[in-house]
Amino acid sequence: MPLRRSWTRTSITLTLAAALLVPGPQAAAASLSDAEFFGKWSNGAWVTAPRIAYDREGLDEVQRAVKDGDYALAKQKLLDHFRGRPAMKAGRFSHSAWPGVLELTPDHIWTLDTGEVYITTLTVGPQETTVKADVTSSVKEGRTGFFLMSRYKDPVIARFNTREKSSGNPTLRLTLADGSVKTLRPSHDTYIWAGHPDTAYGDKYLMQVSDQGKGPFSAETRKAYLRFDLTGLPEVTKAELSLTGSADAKKDVMLYGNGETFTEAARTWSNTVQYTYSWQGDPGGFDWKRPAGADKEFLVQLPRFYFAGPLAEAYRQTDEEKHAATLIGLMTDFVKDADTYVSDGAGAYPNSLAVARRVQNWIAAYEILRTSPSLTPEANAEILKALSRSAAHLETSEQGAHNWRQTQKAALLHTAVYFPEFSRMPQWKADAVTSLERLLDESTHDDGGYWEATDGYARSYASQYVDLALFMREHGLDFSEETRAGLGRLGRFLMDQTYPNGYGPVYGDGEPRDFRSTLRRLGELLDDEELIHVGTSGASGQEPAHTSALYPDTRVAVSRSGWSPEDSYLRLNADRGNHSHTDELAITAYAYGRPLLPDMGTFTYADDPRATWLRQSTESHNTIEIDNQAQMSTAPGAITHLISNSAFDLIGAHTQASKGALHERSVLSLSSGLWLVSDRLKPSDDAQHRYEQNWHFVPEANLSLRSGQKAATTAFGDGANITVVPADPGKMSASLRDGYYAPAMYRVENAKYASYVKTTAGRTTFDTLLLPSTGAADRTVAVERIPVGSTPAHQATALDLKLGERGEAVYYKSWTTRASRSFGAYTCDGKLLYAETGATGQTIMLVDGTSVKRDGAALVTSPKPVKDLAVTIGADGTVRIDGAELEASTDPARAIAIAAPDATRVVLNGTQVPFHRDGSLIHAAAAR
Repeated sequence: MPLRRSWTRTSITLTLAAALLVPGPQAAAASLSDAEFFGKWSNGAWVTAPRIAYDREGLDEVQRAVKDGDYALAKQKLLDHFRGRPAMKAGRFSHSAWPGVLELTPDHIWTLDTGEVYITTLTVGPQETTVKADVTSSVKEGRTGFFLMSRYKDPVIARFNTREKSSGNPTLRLTLADGSVKTLRPSHDTYIWAGHPDTAYGDKYLMQVSDQGKGPFSAETRKAYLRFDLTGLPEVTKAELSLTGSADAKKDVMLYGNGETFTEAARTWSNTVQYTYSWQGDPGGFDWKRPAGADKEFLVQLPRFYFAGPLAEAYRQTDEEKHAATLIGLMTDFVKDADTYVSDGAGAYPNSLAVARRVQNWIAAYEILRTSPSLTPEANAEILKALSRSAAHLETSEQGAHNWRQTQKAALLHTAVYFPEFSRMPQWKADAVTSLERLLDESTHDDGGYWEATDGYARSYASQYVDLALFMREHGLDFSEETRAGLGRLGRFLMDQTYPNGYGPVYGDGEPRDFRSTLRRLGELLDDEELIHVGTSGASGQEPAHTSALYPDTRVAVSRSGWSPEDSYLRLNADRGNHSHTDELAITAYAYGRPLLPDMGTFTYADDPRATWLRQSTESHNTIEIDNQAQMSTAPGAITHLISNSAFDLIGAHTQASKGALHERSVLSLSSGLWLVSDRLKPSDDAQHRYEQNWHFVPEANLSLRSGQKAATTAFGDGANITVVPADPGKMSASLRDGYYAPAMYRVENAKYASYVKTTAGRTTFDTLLLPSTGAADRTVAVERIPVGSTPAHQATALDLKLGERGEAVYYKSWTTRASRSFGAYTCDGKLLYAETGATGQTIMLVDGTSVKRDGAALVTSPKPVKDLAVTIGADGTVRIDGAELEASTDPARAIAIAAPDATRVVLNGTQVPFHRDGSLIHAAAAR
């Protein structure tokens, strides 16, 4: 079902990434004049309306100065007013910490997000020396690479030995959790040179570091990179980096942690996405634009003032005026530059989301800075002018996706509440609340799912609504009951998407994030005990009454065995929307405390081939790619059903997103921890097509491929593993291929994935067993196809499963209408059968059928078709019957006959019921 608002779909194409929505050049870029801000009084009337509400208490002297035409005095009186105003809650900073911010920001050195993380500054001189740095925190956070950059703009060049040199190589000394020590040399090291942008220097004996000139870089700028391979090593408790180098004169070099894989033979200035730039020594400081070659997000994130929080808090905690002076100087520098870029200047540059984030940080900073001696009347006026222009822009110019507009209206509401001195405060407040209620309704599907196909954005969107609701409550405002109900539906959607360990499954653009605090806060706000339970890992609240969930409008199904970290989880999606990947019918799977078949992440929004592969290829997801082409996001598709039973779930879905063929996927998910995936491909022509089914794993999985069965098996150092076993190994090629995994934004690692390829004409199928294990994978697991008479596999499929210590099983699925068919020892008339025998007993699962026989003897017989039925016969004689639309009955004419000669008691859907014995058969339940 489409979203309730017809215009929403068209907006998707306009909002592909934050960096893409930057306003073009506009006419008459200029600063806001004093008269436009304070107003102009002439002949007893306002000829230019003021942006200040002079009827507010304490503004009489400001108004008097303005009416006298003395704007200098008006600025002083306005500053006096704010300095004397009682303290107010000003909201939170977007960032409370930023590595190196106090040292580097005053010199106009800035890094985009976590692409590189500042560690320390090293010093070398004319005498070759070895410098060392404690890099423990960087390595423990997953950054196994390093980046070197000149601290100051000067002509001195630092030169560091590379791994190619005969002595003095870079080393990383690791102390491991078992107490042992291991010293590594780089797997790759090189430098890049702006003046020679297409030259690789990976074979050189020395890495060069230098920077000089104005602007973010010059032709003389050189940066160095190192990467170490820690694959297979146990936990690191301490890490020390050693570099040997020299310079013609004293040279300070900044050391950053870096989490990006690269190849030294190929890395050049031109193909390196850069995150850190320096305007040190440039009298103009930041120009607030994107340097050539930088990640696209640089343009929109630098003007958000993420560094404002750490600088303002440092001033508040230390009273050191240098911190206030730095931040005030950056704010006024931004106003001066941005006022020349677009018509609304600092109120609109570079886009509305950046404006909103900047307003958030500026308001929180202003509450701290308003009493600083460094805040002059002129600087104060320029900051307030920019905030006034920003609010006016946020009121009238909605840009981007719903999360953008939510942030814009949140910033507008904060401005209205914090600055009642602004004349449009009442209109801003009313507009913000009304818009925020409308946006929540517009941004969710009828089933409660979030319209952007990304869990990270959905989480932050819901979290910001909690912040807004609490903020509004503090100021006598509240959302309507309809809005609260909509927020509750969104919270339930998030809860259902969440892994059993409380983290998001990382679908679409994003990175792994803990969802629990968001769910807990939502639950507390809405008095929802189930949200509180999941948000506290079961410490409080009430466990959700359901496990699995279907969101047909959002086009997502989730099967889970429970809500504890050791439970199993599988997500199947055909969702679309902003920030989605080309991954329809992709599976993400988790069991026994670990994601086993993950989404591979995002890395960056930049035009980088690794990011393009992760975000825009179908090959990088756990689905089927057809003819080496990525899927299209406009073709028909749906999650058609979720049949949920306490013992199993059956999910069905289809998509035509791949040109030339319909892809249907069926997943049988057992709560006991086993998944069976059946894929059917129906081409639209008679030509040959290439079908590639892929399964992805994190780098630590130590993936291997067994010959013969062609099973892909993980071998983690500890904990859970998974075995992926295809049917028909002789009819496909199998290989381990090189891909990428992004464990966080701006980090990327090499990773292996299992690829299964068929090239054929006509209809074809893939049938795959996914078997997780609590420890080491059982390498005896095997799958063998069982013929279903003369029926081809694309109409009905049957498999014999050898499950190692678990036992043996038979799986049958009919792709067509229900019919009685025989396969091996079994005969069944249902749409699906799963029969397992092991040391703990026997299990039979039947969907839409009446009869299951083995070697001609009845195992299950029902007078009426059962929608879903699970029968588990334990070694202790307990027979458990689960299914929808079943009722207790011992009437042989109505009841289901079950072969259970040793039955001692029967439990129907969790409740013990009487049973009637008829030879080896029992009767205890009937289909309604």
